[in-house]
Amino acid sequence: MTVPPDSMSPQVGPPLFGPPQLGPPMFGMPEYGSPDSESSQADQHEAEANAGASRPAPNFSMGLIERPVSWVALAGFMGTGKSRVGWELSRALALHFVDTDKLITRVVGKTIPEVFEQEGEAYFRACEQEVVRRVSRLDHAVVSLGGGTFIHEENRRTLLERGPVVVLWATPETVYQRTKHSDRPLLATADPLSRIRSLMTEREPSYRQGTIHVHSDGRPSEEIVEEVIERLWDWADVNAAWGEDSDGGEGERAAD
Repeated sequence: MTVPPDSMSPQVGPPLFGPPQLGPPMFGMPEYGSPDSESSQADQHEAEANAGASRPAPNFSMGLIERPVSWVALAGFMGTGKSRVGWELSRALALHFVDTDKLITRVVGKTIPEVFEQEGEAYFRACEQEVVRRVSRLDHAVVSLGGGTFIHEENRRTLLERGPVVVLWATPETVYQRTKHSDRPLLATADPLSRIRSLMTEREPSYRQGTIHVHSDGRPSEEIVEEVIERLWDWADVNAAWGEDSDGGEGERAAD
């Protein structure tokens, strides 16, 4: 089993290190303005304005962008909203957005179902591990992980050593409603809801090792993003108070 080597190296497209230019996206990939429909129901709602936000929004004046972190990953089961929330979070924090499943699809030249069917799950997981290793080297990025990425110990260790991992949660019923019309290989069974329940129970101990935990059931994505940002500020403040790195390489609140 061979993982495509340097083809996964993020050397194409605009520069990957340093502040994003808010123009062409990283890896030569589109920043999917309409991400996967895994959180489509919640995303239909309009978010209410949060006039009383206690944390500062990114400050673009004079080139200064104040944000709690400059790298964060989103983990969780399929259908919890990682793609939608990740993309909106990247816009709110003026960071690049990377979806690891879409990156694998682009590099391998096949859809995820095709990779599973033609190459097998072991090949897909090896590709996934290589992608994790590479995206963990990036800066100024919000990384949306595949549903199974964080359950593997080496991936989990690599990601948690790099920075905060936000885990999104939803009920099995919500996940089923969001994914029932998809072609996800792991749900190609006669009783997908039972399969979802089983997988979520199996993966829960791994997901619990994430840094921050946020529920996405019945909530507009804008509200979820606001909570994630607030929790990231809290995380950064605690790390700063203990004299630790708040972002795997920056000693205080990330600013560019």
